[in-house]
Amino acid sequence: MKVNKITEDTKKSFSVRITTALALLLIGVPAIIFGDWFFFIFVLVAAVLAIIEFLNAPRNPKINIIVKSFSMIMTLSFIYWIFVKNTEIASVKDNMFLMNDMRVSTMGFAVLIGGLFLLSLMYEDFGINEVCYVSTMSLLIGVGIQSIYFLRYCPVALTHFNYSNQFLSCLLFIYVVGGALLCDAGGYITGILLGKHKMNPRISPKKTWEGFVGGMCISTILSFSFALICDSLNAPILKGYLDIEHWYWVLLVSVIIAVISVLGDFMFSAIKRHFNIKDFGNLLPGHGGVLDRFDSVIVTCLAVTLVLLTIINFPFIS
Repeated sequence: MKVNKITEDTKKSFSVRITTALALLLIGVPAIIFGDWFFFIFVLVAAVLAIIEFLNAPRNPKINIIVKSFSMIMTLSFIYWIFVKNTEIASVKDNMFLMNDMRVSTMGFAVLIGGLFLLSLMYEDFGINEVCYVSTMSLLIGVGIQSIYFLRYCPVALTHFNYSNQFLSCLLFIYVVGGALLCDAGGYITGILLGKHKMNPRISPKKTWEGFVGGMCISTILSFSFALICDSLNAPILKGYLDIEHWYWVLLVSVIIAVISVLGDFMFSAIKRHFNIKDFGNLLPGHGGVLDRFDSVIVTCLAVTLVLLTIINFPFIS
């Protein structure tokens, strides 16, 4: 297969992306490893930025400050109410965060829908299309970011394995997020080198089938290997569920990570095409905004969390 010629613009873009990615790693990796309050605050900041970005995506008509403030509060409540209300599900013991499930307030969602419809009656520019967009994104971002907390905090709560070591307890999160980022990076590099057949030019003009297959293979192989190597070193990513004994679940989740990562990216690309914007933001040079960089991570974490909760709550399928 003939390798594509790499242009100077591509080299420059790749260099900027790498520099930004390294800066993110320097900030994010310590927060992930130390966990607890460090991770809690790190994700809180990212969540606020992500909410601002999706509320700013509509350009004509723009969403006014009243709607934005209400939507911000409700989306944050979807993420953090569980830490306040459900102490048996999400708690802090001995300064260690624990989560053994996920919950979203149905009352909160009802308030969101009712409030948005009321605001649509008050403001002419905020119509039914905007109500549907904001309510959908608020729930998706809220539940998706709550799943990020779950994957980081659940190993200590769900198993009898000694995950008191913060590094051991973050391996599950590294496995999932690393798999999603590897799929994105592998697809990007493979697409640059070998990409010729477009997947869906209408939604994502640069994505190719070659990049998709390359990213899938790289992500699945490396994430699956990572999980098994960790287990062989007596550091299972989730003892009793994702370990050598249950290798088939590890393989299934590794494939799901790669597939959902691509679908998540397409989902947010479709939103950007709808609003005729290139990126959700410009905070991260070479990547765009927080949602541009972590859109696939949010969706992937949510999908993996749902799979894990299914395995855990329905042991007859294990």
